[in-house]
Amino acid sequence: MKRDEHFSEEQLNAFVDGELDPEEKSRLFNETERSADLDHRLCQQRKLKELIKYAYDDVPPARRLAGAPLARASLFGKVIAAGFLLAIGLSAGIVAQNYFGPGQRNEVVTAGVAADPAVEIDNYLLHVVSGEPEQMLAALEHARFLLESADEDDFRQVEIIANEQGLDLLRSDVTPFAAEITALQRSNVVFYACSKTIQRLEEKGVKVELVPYTNPDYTALDRVVTRMQAGWKYEKI
Repeated sequence: MKRDEHFSEEQLNAFVDGELDPEEKSRLFNETERSADLDHRLCQQRKLKELIKYAYDDVPPARRLAGAPLARASLFGKVIAAGFLLAIGLSAGIVAQNYFGPGQRNEVVTAGVAADPAVEIDNYLLHVVSGEPEQMLAALEHARFLLESADEDDFRQVEIIANEQGLDLLRSDVTPFAAEITALQRSNVVFYACSKTIQRLEEKGVKVELVPYTNPDYTALDRVVTRMQAGWKYEKI
């Protein structure tokens, strides 16, 4: 059946998050009764979001040896199990592998739905949740490493999303790494500050000032889901 285009991926995301108004929600329900393709897309959104939530809270942050780039290692039981469930419904997968050297652990998740399955997407979303300065610096150094290690003919995109205590990385009055962030921005690294974390802080009376050119318009979860749907590699630091 021809792919249903009446609803965008953003609208389906909003439905899964319970953010559609009643009229739009009713229209979507009615359309799923008539369109098997739309119903399938909606199931994909739900399953992928559940996978990310499943992995999101339970994958421990990476530990980094001094002076060395971050490395990849396999995910633990819950994420692997979630990956099998996702593969059944989405024909997507979780990929994890050893990288660069022993003793350093970082988790990489790839759930790609690229337009051309034969083309490997080599873009990265780094997720910073720790307020520890060494973990923040590790994320920035890893972003720089990813840019510099790309093949000359490849355009590798790197983005960094920060939430929870990791938001301190992007708070202009708190971060010790404003200069490093600015340098990475000049190399086209995009930084995102989780809108929900900002909201929670402001509800507590904290005024949140962000490093210039930081994007505050997405939640961490939604940014992770969107990039993974596009085939980006996800690393929690």
